[in-house]
Amino acid sequence: MNRAIWTESITEEWAPAWPCPTCRTGTLSLVPKSLVSKQTANSKHTYDVLGQPELIRYNFSSWLKCNYEKCGDEVVVAGIGKIVEREKTTDEEIEESIEDLPPHSSYEAIYEPLLCCPMPDMFEVSEKCPAEIVSELRAAFRLFWADQAASAGRLRVALERLMDHYSIPRGKLHRRIERFSNTQATVGGRIMALKWFGNTASHEGNVSREDLLDAFEILEFLVAQLFDQKDPRIAELARQLDLKHNPEQHRT
Repeated sequence: MNRAIWTESITEEWAPAWPCPTCRTGTLSLVPKSLVSKQTANSKHTYDVLGQPELIRYNFSSWLKCNYEKCGDEVVVAGIGKIVEREKTTDEEIEESIEDLPPHSSYEAIYEPLLCCPMPDMFEVSEKCPAEIVSELRAAFRLFWADQAASAGRLRVALERLMDHYSIPRGKLHRRIERFSNTQATVGGRIMALKWFGNTASHEGNVSREDLLDAFEILEFLVAQLFDQKDPRIAELARQLDLKHNPEQHRT
């Protein structure tokens, strides 16, 4: 999983190279001049009063197109935008220093997605993974930008479907994972770390984007290990997630 592309912003000329959700072969790129943004009413009022560009806020939509010539499908993205100070290039910094000019600032708009339709898979899902698990994973992907806690909740449901697949009797998820761990201890421990993470999302209603990406990365390799017989090295990620979210780790 390429974590970086899921945290990068869109600009008027560029978008992260997300995988195409249709062909899963090509990558998406911004359709030129397709991005449309509108400043919010509250933002206009605030800017009129204070005149600070950093307070400007937008709503936006844009189109992305698959670069694979046999596909070429397009997806729509929508979200929010803001103005940030553009970092000066080295040449601009040298020019200011030589001419002893007062520093000047320039600004650019960046846009943060809240939804993408259809949503790409954030990691490659094994073709052998049962459909009911894939369905929950993709629901979690769709919620990634808009609601991290809800996304984590769908991952927890994916764990329930995983236990169903292995015919673990219904009941509390914690107990089901313990039973699963009796035969697959290493995998079971990593699943338990994800369960604790899901509990945090349910009880506190908020989780960090980085922790959610950790959870996705762990699930990516668990799916590969269980259904493609791959043995990824993700013990440290699972250990850190367990330390952070398992209340038993915080007992004195």
